Amino acid sequence: MQFVNPLFLIALSALSIPVILHLFNFRRYKKVFFTNVRFLAEIKQESKKRSEIKHLLILLMRLLAIASLVLAFAQPYISSPLQQTKLSGRQAVSIYIDNSFSMEAIATNGKLIDVAKMKALEIAAAYKPSDLFQLLTADFEGKHQRFVNRDEFRNLVEEVTVSPAFKPLSSIIQREEDLLKSVPGSNRSAYIISDFQKTSTDLFRVKPDTSISYFFIPVTAEKTSNLFIDSVWFDSPSQQAKQAVRMKIRIRNGGSEMLEKIPVKLSINKMQKAVASFSVNPNGETILTLPYTNNEQGIQYGVLEISDYPVTWDDKFYFSYPILPVIPVLSINGEKPNKYLSALFDNDSTIQLVNVLEKQLDYSSFARYPLIILNSIEKLSSGLSEELRKFLDRRGNLLIFPAPDMDMESYNAFLSSLNIPIFSGSDTTRLKVSALNTLSKIYTDVFEKDAAGRVILPENMDMPVSFKHYFFSNSTHNNQEILLKLQNDQPFLGVSEVLKGNVYLCAVPLEENWSNFMKHPLFVPTLYRIALLSQSSPSLYYRIGADDPVEVSSENAPASEVYIIRKLDSDFEIIPEARSSGGSLALFPHDQVREAGLYNVCQGKQVFHGVAFNYNRMESDLTCYSVSDLQKDLKRSGLKYFFLFQGKKVPLTKEILEINQGTPLWKLFIVLSLLFIGLEIFLIRILKE
Repeated sequence: MQFVNPLFLIALSALSIPVILHLFNFRRYKKVFFTNVRFLAEIKQESKKRSEIKHLLILLMRLLAIASLVLAFAQPYISSPLQQTKLSGRQAVSIYIDNSFSMEAIATNGKLIDVAKMKALEIAAAYKPSDLFQLLTADFEGKHQRFVNRDEFRNLVEEVTVSPAFKPLSSIIQREEDLLKSVPGSNRSAYIISDFQKTSTDLFRVKPDTSISYFFIPVTAEKTSNLFIDSVWFDSPSQQAKQAVRMKIRIRNGGSEMLEKIPVKLSINKMQKAVASFSVNPNGETILTLPYTNNEQGIQYGVLEISDYPVTWDDKFYFSYPILPVIPVLSINGEKPNKYLSALFDNDSTIQLVNVLEKQLDYSSFARYPLIILNSIEKLSSGLSEELRKFLDRRGNLLIFPAPDMDMESYNAFLSSLNIPIFSGSDTTRLKVSALNTLSKIYTDVFEKDAAGRVILPENMDMPVSFKHYFFSNSTHNNQEILLKLQNDQPFLGVSEVLKGNVYLCAVPLEENWSNFMKHPLFVPTLYRIALLSQSSPSLYYRIGADDPVEVSSENAPASEVYIIRKLDSDFEIIPEARSSGGSLALFPHDQVREAGLYNVCQGKQVFHGVAFNYNRMESDLTCYSVSDLQKDLKRSGLKYFFLFQGKKVPLTKEILEINQGTPLWKLFIVLSLLFIGLEIFLIRILKE
């Protein structure tokens, strides 16, 4: 127990006054002798003892009454563990109001965001007007980075609204600590008002400052269920006009009830493409497939919609992707173009084959092609090898058909630099392709599947034959996927992920005296799928607040220009930061995009890229920590001085005052003083001699 005014304890010396009066207030008795009064003397002696006990009790009541009154004026209190750290002086208070989308959930007294704002004002009321206050939200706005007085703080709180911003709790605590350090020599307190979602509460990452007191104030929603679209993707990485596609949708149920026959609608370019229904288990997920056909070329703008209440901000999911008129493919030839490659692609409306001789190369044109074919080049020069490495680092794809009389040393120098299998010799044995990797994406949808979705090839299926072939060392390289395998377990055709692209390596040239692969029916789907999959797939969507760069091909978008990201059917537009790297251009919105929807990347009036932004689905999972679980995590986090408000019916302002000032006891001693005075009166008037 401690005292606000300890000097008042000097008044306890007044306890000596009633003691002195009691000691010097003895009644003197005079003896008078009578005959036959022995029994009266005994009665008088007994009355004297009772009187002494009564006076002692009265003295005790007076002493206790005076002591209680003195203690009341000294204002005793019981200090809390947090209050032990306080210094004398002004208070610096940082208050974080969680304004993420999850705070739109409904509580007993309205929306969680409104409850949080009310609690922030109650916190401010527990401090003096001269103390310093700083408001923080998930937006990390500039106006919230300074300390203000209490009146200005109240105005800032009234302006707080929900936001798509998403910040983990560790970054919130770190920001509060950084701001509080700018106010040295003060008592520093950090308040966090939040629903404490499990997806954002990462206390294990917190590195606490022991000079700061932390206060955690949970706000709880009545209903935490939510149905939302988590993500979308295509089976095929590239899309073509007039092509049937299958879109995959992952839908999650964050509630404890089974949901059945929930409708979902897909629209492309404002035209409805598909409608389906689904069911999902409690706290589970389902993956739905929506088939449709791309009818036109150009930028495709897609919207998926479901219906869910009361959380509706994540009921729409936006995505965008391009359908290019043609896929350009560059074939670098040794002496002349290959007739089989020309026959395959020349009359194709989807793939445009460009033949060029090795001696006529323009390295600057590589950026225009997603796929380069090396056809019968005898020797790889160091310059070509270096440019091909840069090409692969820009998400390019390379298909190598070696020359019949190739310079193995130059090839191996290039292949070893990419850390893929190298050539080690040739074999003139006639061998048949014995295995085909049906699980590879190259052969997806090439063969028919059974009812279980598996591809089962006929036992006596006709396969390509090699009359002679190159063989490889390290053919079992862990980075290589073998697409076609010969009878001697050597790769006939394999693919390796290199840098940001892929290298397809064939064991034979496209020559009739080496194999019949060019004339085999498998040649067409293999080369065609390699060309289709070489087209890089831009991101279908981006998350608001993640600050992921929007990547655009710099071939059509030079870095020196000014670019604009403009929302469809709206006047909203921003100028992103542009960074050029290799053959791509990265545009950084830097949190300027705040609303989910479909956007265009423009240069002037020219639109050359579509982009979709969605709200962060981390906020869609409304599962929150209970008070007991949060208490356990706080103890494990290493926070030395913290207090968790557990939703008592006591006003928040009173709780904070008790924490900051301790539990006051002066009222108790006033009551005790009155009680002792009453007991004294009772002893004087009721207990008569």
